[in-house]
Amino acid sequence: MLQNANFLCEIGTEEIPAGYLPPAIDYIKKAFGDRLREERIAFDAVEVYATPRRIAIMASGVASDQSTEEVELKGPSVKAAYDPDGKPTKALLGFLKGNGLEEAHLLRRATDKGEYLFAGKTLSSEKTSVILPAILGEMIGGIPFPKKMRWSDLKLAFPRPIAYFCVLLNDEVVPFGMSGISSSASVRGHYIRSNRMVEVKSIPSYGDLLRENGVVVDHNERRETIRLELERMAKSLGGELVSDDELLETVTFLTESPFVLACDFKPEFLSIPDIVLITEMKEHQKYFAVRGSGGGLLPNFLVISNNPPSSYVKAGNERVITARFNDARFFFDEDRKSRLADKVDSLKNVLFHKELGSIFDKVERLRFISAYLAGILGMDSSTAAKLDRAAILCKADLNSSMVFEFTSLQGKMGRIYALLDGEDAEVADAIDDHYRPRSQEDTMPRGTVSRALSLAEKLDNLLGSYSVGNIPKGSQDPYALRRQAGAIVEMVVDGAMSIDFRTVLEHCAPKYARGKELVRPILAFIGGRAKTLFSERGFRYDEIDACLSIDYHNYLEQYRRAHSLHEFRGREGFSEMLLSFKRMNNIVAAFRQKEPDYALHFDPALLREDAERGLYEFFESRRGKIQDLIRADSYRALFGLLIEGKKAVDNFFDDVMVMCDDVRVRDNRLALLESILAPFRGLLDFTKISE
Repeated sequence: MLQNANFLCEIGTEEIPAGYLPPAIDYIKKAFGDRLREERIAFDAVEVYATPRRIAIMASGVASDQSTEEVELKGPSVKAAYDPDGKPTKALLGFLKGNGLEEAHLLRRATDKGEYLFAGKTLSSEKTSVILPAILGEMIGGIPFPKKMRWSDLKLAFPRPIAYFCVLLNDEVVPFGMSGISSSASVRGHYIRSNRMVEVKSIPSYGDLLRENGVVVDHNERRETIRLELERMAKSLGGELVSDDELLETVTFLTESPFVLACDFKPEFLSIPDIVLITEMKEHQKYFAVRGSGGGLLPNFLVISNNPPSSYVKAGNERVITARFNDARFFFDEDRKSRLADKVDSLKNVLFHKELGSIFDKVERLRFISAYLAGILGMDSSTAAKLDRAAILCKADLNSSMVFEFTSLQGKMGRIYALLDGEDAEVADAIDDHYRPRSQEDTMPRGTVSRALSLAEKLDNLLGSYSVGNIPKGSQDPYALRRQAGAIVEMVVDGAMSIDFRTVLEHCAPKYARGKELVRPILAFIGGRAKTLFSERGFRYDEIDACLSIDYHNYLEQYRRAHSLHEFRGREGFSEMLLSFKRMNNIVAAFRQKEPDYALHFDPALLREDAERGLYEFFESRRGKIQDLIRADSYRALFGLLIEGKKAVDNFFDDVMVMCDDVRVRDNRLALLESILAPFRGLLDFTKISE
């Protein structure tokens, strides 16, 4: 816990939902610190702790008084401050009165907007204890809980009723109250083992006082205690804990003084797939599973209790899990009465979206997109057939009893059922993988079939969502389209999948309302995710812009270009060569901006200077090789060749004036530069490269 704290505020409540507390902790810590700074109250550190029945704010080094501060106040303009007779206007009088100033305090100063009046003022210092109530009231009312409630006739809204406030500064009670609840120096112990109010006589003793009364207030300590005890208990059972950080976070905020209890279930339940048992334990009961040395589950589970374990607690939890597992076995057995493929036709009766049709309609779109991707990726007939089979089966488990009970198992159960039905392993894996990544921490799909089906799923989601107006705005992205667009880029880059997404989207567009109109905004949306990925991989912003600003949407090739550009940039002469190309491009672009339709024709006979002949001969002799390297996507070899041409380019710009007075010579030189740049138009935007 925070050392040397001299401020404490505990909000005592009835039990708050576990998921509400972590975001509240983050908000309070930032908001309280920000408000102290705004009010000129010095402090060293702020920490926030929470249990289901309390939120505690602690701060160290909190000053007893506000600091004084000299500020300069800007008043009205001189023109607005005085009337034509030179008398103060209402604007000036209001400024003086509102800030406790006299006209003699004013200074005139010229600004960009004219002459204004200014005045210096010393902000007074107030006692911190006087200011804190307003800060606390504003902060408590502003905590962004998902849902709030009001109880009795009180105006205060909070997730659960507030029972008390304990607010202390330098061990003295700070008078504070909300909706008839006044502050004191007392806090409540554990709601069962020590359900009484106890006085906090000194802030440094707060943590120990609660511990003596059955409460570990520091959630970080509770989390680590639970984790270590879970691992120790699993080891004592001869197994290993099935770790789950999300579940660990949940049970941390379900307890005030955690205990770990080992329980058993009937080994016969192990015939049910592991993922079903683990999900049942987690989602319904908040239990942890234990895996044996052979990889299978042990017939044990670990319970986090808020009270000391007993035989009654053990028997009660075992009774509950038996009932849950019996339900799971029933669902599993019901699903196995028919093959996964037999459930596909029933998807016609499951609505996906009122404007996009049924789940079966979505499956047909996935098959359509997948078939096109198979052709682009050059799949053989066997792999393409597997991809089509996976597309047919990938949504079938949505009509299974198990997924109806546990929606988080969609895809996972489909994979299990497919394998039990004897489907190909790649097909089964793709059924699960096509949903990946399900979160920021999830892994990407692996394998050709899995990646292709996952791409089809995400492209359908993007096209479908855009077609019905579900487009991410600001921070709102309810359908996780940003994550899906990012996954598209990451999959094609890491999976070496060369795909022109403009072509793919244009092919798929007719399947969606206003499809053709959606291609460009979706490409821009995916391109934004590509910029993020490239930046995370260490490329410079101008390297990224140079590759992504052209109208080309093969993200694998753009990544390779950015990578080669980044790699070669450190080589001697390469940056200078790029800047020379940028200079050539700028000259031609400036001319074309004025004369977009002007015809330029190159004639070698019009070359006058040795430098321009040298430039022509260098690129003309290598024109075929340059085109071959671009077609083969051999960017490293291409950049190496261009470095060789640096001397010819430098000599040209040192000795040749492109925009000379002789129009025929000028046009010939412009035509030469345009012909040199032509092969690179679809490769890089040289104007984006910084010096």
